Amino acid sequence: MQIEQALRSALTGPGRQDVQHKVGWDDSQVSRFLNGGQGIVIDKIDLLVAAVGFVMVTCKYLDAVSTLGEVGMHCECARQGQGECSRRI
Repeated sequence: MQIEQALRSALTGPGRQDVQHKVGWDDSQVSRFLNGGQGIVIDKIDLLVAAVGFVMVTCKYLDAVSTLGEVGMHCECARQGQGECSRRI
């Protein structure tokens, strides 16, 4: 899901009042934001993004998680001296 889709859904769905409260917006501000007539001030970006369940991580972090998933966090092969499970032929 794209951030735009998540924001639109959160600001128009059943939990919209909770999101509005977290960023301090009223209905008219939400309407202007969704129609492109209002931006968001930089100190509220984190609040808005967190309110819809997103967190910011770096590509380096995602690469590390991907590598751990590929190799296996509990790789018995490596523990037994047989190399990495994902590298076996």
